Amino acid sequence: MTQQLNKHSWDLEHYKRKLKRFEVSDRKAENRTKIQLGGLILKSGLADFLEINPGDDLQFDPLAREKATILLGALLHITEKLQHDPDGTLKQECSHRGMKAMHQQFMRLKS
Repeated sequence: MTQQLNKHSWDLEHYKRKLKRFEVSDRKAENRTKIQLGGLILKSGLADFLEINPGDDLQFDPLAREKATILLGALLHITEKLQHDPDGTLKQECSHRGMKAMHQQFMRLKS
């Protein structure tokens, strides 16, 4: 009976460790996606246009926070436009422009 209890206890701990690894893995994947999204905002030129610089505190610095609200507003605006694009023309145009920009960046890095 004691051996069986020890085995179940070990199994329980094993599954707890396994679950924790999945949670850490999910958190890492989420962070990687957030970093990639930030990179896309930088590549789009929006950060430069709004004069948002590395190190700006977008939460606590009032001037930087104003820039962040403009950025968020612009993203919300394009989201709304894309959601109300019945024939997908805008989405296709955005995809074409994004592919072109990524290709240009790739060619710059290659040379």
